[in-house]
Amino acid sequence: MARQTPEELHIRHCVLFEFHKGSNVKIATKIICDVSPNAIDIPKCQRWYSKFRSGNYDLFKSYRSGRPTTLDNVVLRDQVEENPCQTIAELSYTLNQPWLTIQEHLRQIGKVSRSGVWVPYNLSEVNKANWFSTCKLLLQRHKTEPFFDRLITGDEKWVRYDNVKLRRHGSLPVTCCEVLLNLIYIPKNELLCVW
Repeated sequence: MARQTPEELHIRHCVLFEFHKGSNVKIATKIICDVSPNAIDIPKCQRWYSKFRSGNYDLFKSYRSGRPTTLDNVVLRDQVEENPCQTIAELSYTLNQPWLTIQEHLRQIGKVSRSGVWVPYNLSEVNKANWFSTCKLLLQRHKTEPFFDRLITGDEKWVRYDNVKLRRHGSLPVTCCEVLLNLIYIPKNELLCVW
């Protein structure tokens, strides 16, 4: 039977128990990790011990200083659905937010980049139903008129993949050598598998 990793709050309870018991950081970390391996490391245990020594026994994460996020996920989702071909840099410029903030919020709303387009990470129920009905219809058709034998084959071939999206941007004047370097373009090779 596989071991389950305990929740973070339970680990904090164990650290608080070891603190009240009088164990030092290394012993507390070893005892906790004997029961649940890799549940906590020494630096993390030291941070909680210093918090407990100051008299703060609150086991929830406290407010951290820093710039609060002002990006609304609804606004980001609307922006992405309006034009799914935008890059993170373009979204960052449009919404006036840092690049990392845009990346984190895209992950929160479940969007990933596929072939230069932001798409939902998981299929929606409508997409799943469409795919299921299409496969079911193809299987029913195959029972009356076998066509998979003529249709399904297998082969592999290396092809050049070129997905260049040229953009205009302002830059400093370039030298002759830099122009020649920019003209040399080596596309990627991709393995195409056809079934």
